[in-house]
Amino acid sequence: MKVKNTLTGIVLAGALALGVGGCTANPDYNFEGKIGEEQVKFFERNGCDCSFFLEVLKPNGNKIKYAFDENSNLDYFQITVGDSTTKYSAYSPNPVVTGMVRKAQKELDFYLTRIIDLEAAPLNERYCDSLRDSLE
Repeated sequence: MKVKNTLTGIVLAGALALGVGGCTANPDYNFEGKIGEEQVKFFERNGCDCSFFLEVLKPNGNKIKYAFDENSNLDYFQITVGDSTTKYSAYSPNPVVTGMVRKAQKELDFYLTRIIDLEAAPLNERYCDSLRDSLE
């Protein structure tokens, strides 16, 4: 009986540790704003297979979610139209999906570049202002 109680305690402790140490949000860097007419959200999660996510809400209500690694390599993306969501893996052998993944990777790269540009703009402006002030 003592062995059973000890084993139960170990299993419960392990489950608790997994539950607490699972996929958690990392607030170190997030972006939420508009790029063109689209609402864009970038966020990180620690402890997941993919650490980085980008969600794009199109003006027509459709949503695309990209999941990728620290090198911006797409792992999967999913498209939501109305109540229907379809997930596409970057590792699919299907040639149609492979073409869709290539297009999705280009879209992801575009959004990440725009986010960097938008986030760097205030820094560049302050740098130019301070440089201008130092030259006067």
